[in-house]
Amino acid sequence: MTAYSIFLTIHSLTRWAVLITAVLAIVTAWQGWSGSVAWTTTKARFASWFVNTTSIQLVIGLILYGALSPITLKAFSDFGAAMKDSAIRYWAVEHMTMMLIAVALVHIGSGRIRKGADDKAKHRAAAIFFTIAFVLIMASIPWSGVNVRPLFRGF
Repeated sequence: MTAYSIFLTIHSLTRWAVLITAVLAIVTAWQGWSGSVAWTTTKARFASWFVNTTSIQLVIGLILYGALSPITLKAFSDFGAAMKDSAIRYWAVEHMTMMLIAVALVHIGSGRIRKGADDKAKHRAAAIFFTIAFVLIMASIPWSGVNVRPLFRGF
């Protein structure tokens, strides 16, 4: 087993933690925003879990991207040719760019939650920023097409 396959498996499995924590954080945020309820410790915990899992996923992804993935290493050797190959371009540019934007939105949302003047503002920030990030994440996961990856990757 190589470092690449270990990190790729961890990255694949961690995606589920990101998606589960995203759903928890988003659902409770929308419920709170629409229902004018308190920003509770549980809601703060869901938001924190979402921020933390996306951050962990980003670090693992950066290790894959910059050091271990044969796909991105091939792209770095001839970026012009990589841009002409849709599969290589997806991994070298599109997946990484969308995920970086999504992680940035998660962190911006987290900051807005902390600075929220009241419970409604906290719910609104979580609902808006986390939902947009979630949409980007869902659009950037290789579900189908040329970039198909297994839904569950084992060691």
